[in-house]
Amino acid sequence: MTRSPWSVLALALLDGAIGALILREAIEHGDRRGVLVQFFLYVTIVFAFKARDAARRLPILVAESRRGNDLLLAGPWWVRTTRALVGYDSWSRTERLAIIVIAVVVTSLFGWARGGPFAAALFIAVAVVDGMLAVVALAARASRPRA
Repeated sequence: MTRSPWSVLALALLDGAIGALILREAIEHGDRRGVLVQFFLYVTIVFAFKARDAARRLPILVAESRRGNDLLLAGPWWVRTTRALVGYDSWSRTERLAIIVIAVVVTSLFGWARGGPFAAALFIAVAVVDGMLAVVALAARASRPRA
């Protein structure tokens, strides 16, 4: 495993909080009903693709989690933290910097009311997928046979 399930869960919570803040701003700047309809449409589509990809990796994740606590940690903590925040997320197979750039671009070009729901959907869908994968990894780690 490239990261601890606990760090992935913490990152998922951070992504969820960022998505919630973006969604709140979008609701404040637009029609509540329209913003929420756009958000649920976008989050459903993004989640479907991310969840489909994650479901294929579940058996490998469970096997790695049960195998042991071997983590591929390269570099000091501050490099790993920076990589986790803006680098490639191997759990959800997402380039995190791309999510941030897309969120900034769509909210800048289309405003909070039209771009905000899409930006929030990106963060929240990735947060839900990462959170589910982290919970599965933690459950697999807890259920491994003790020798």
